[in-house]
Amino acid sequence: MQNHTTLENYLPVFQALSSDFRLKILKLIIADSGLTLKQIANELNVSLSTLSPHINKLVSCGLIRIEEEPATHGTQKCCYPKQTQILVDFGDTSNRLPLYQAEIPIGQYSDFDVTPTCGLATANSFLGSLDEPRLFAHPDSTKAGILWFTTGYVEYILPNSSYWNTKIEKITLSFEISSEAPGVNNDWPSRICFSLNGTHLGHWISPGDFGDRRGRQNPLWWYGFLNQYGLMKTLTITTSGCYLDGEPISSVTVDDLALDSQSVMKFRFEVPANTPESHGLTLYGRGFGDYNQHINLMIQYRQN
Repeated sequence: MQNHTTLENYLPVFQALSSDFRLKILKLIIADSGLTLKQIANELNVSLSTLSPHINKLVSCGLIRIEEEPATHGTQKCCYPKQTQILVDFGDTSNRLPLYQAEIPIGQYSDFDVTPTCGLATANSFLGSLDEPRLFAHPDSTKAGILWFTTGYVEYILPNSSYWNTKIEKITLSFEISSEAPGVNNDWPSRICFSLNGTHLGHWISPGDFGDRRGRQNPLWWYGFLNQYGLMKTLTITTSGCYLDGEPISSVTVDDLALDSQSVMKFRFEVPANTPESHGLTLYGRGFGDYNQHINLMIQYRQN
């Protein structure tokens, strides 16, 4: 999600979105992340020279990013959405502090309790044997770019950078996630729950563990019969409730959580056991799945 502390900072985004042609480009990239410049040009029936300035405009305002990736001969430039949500706030921002943003590595969890099928992998290899929950305590687990389990949880400590006279107004987390099937199964619904400091924030039913195509970020050694990619989800806790991709999932607010400058914030992904939808969880970090990111955190503070 993209957010700014002053309305003037939105101008480059507004300018980029004022073009019907750039909107078409953006829709293509969001619908099929990882398209090459040539594929986009062919889809829109234009030359690369015509496409180029529009791509640059979308990159410069932070809506998309371009990555060079290996091709049959040399490299190719692929386009990925950098923002899938834009929050435009026309309210009074005079007493707001700058946003705090951080990326939390997938393997940097502080606690876990998982059941097989389960495992972790780094950019170079699996972390030990598969289906061994004890390996989630391995020292190299912090290097993981992907993890998966059937039931249980992983918990992350969110950094709190607030000052003594500030209060948290909004917490936003974005992450790539799917179910966990033995092998893969695009139709494998799983109930994935979210909580903060023991307070249940809501849940999401993941539709499946996707393997119909190769994940765009996966390393070359990653086997085709394993989890390939997930869906990008954005969880937001505000003063009015808790939302997933803008849709309400509970009435829990940041005020209900009673967070202050001394609070330790423990965020948990969990798949409860013994439910009809106990079909696991896969978290994708940098180097795996479709989006080259770990767990992105954004906290908005307000002065008391």
